[in-house]
Amino acid sequence: MLKPNHITINVRDIEKSIDFYGRILGLKRLESVDMGDHMLHYYELSDGLRLELIEYEDDFGELKPNVKTRGIYRHMALQCEDVDSLYRHLTENGAKCLTEPSDVPQLHFRNILVEDPNGVELEFIQMD
Repeated sequence: MLKPNHITINVRDIEKSIDFYGRILGLKRLESVDMGDHMLHYYELSDGLRLELIEYEDDFGELKPNVKTRGIYRHMALQCEDVDSLYRHLTENGAKCLTEPSDVPQLHFRNILVEDPNGVELEFIQMD
């Protein structure tokens, strides 16, 4: 049986990422691990699933895919209790919201799309 362990994001700016995932989203910060040429910063998502932010010393450039680019990881979806309240909180804190809250009746949820400080798309969903 396979069980999810972590989701990794290579960060552009560690301070903005820590602020976004820690202060704004309120994820619990776990340990940081020095790997020599990069640092790993962990946040708790749920039931043993962690978010891993990687801060590399070297700069290898940035990928700029389009939302319809094939063969790429598109986004991570996180379930929340109240998408409208989260949207207000995110916009009040300067987060880049790509969409306003909307209903997706075919999938029985309400959602928003947000871009984190690293250009990674996040979807927040509220189940019906």
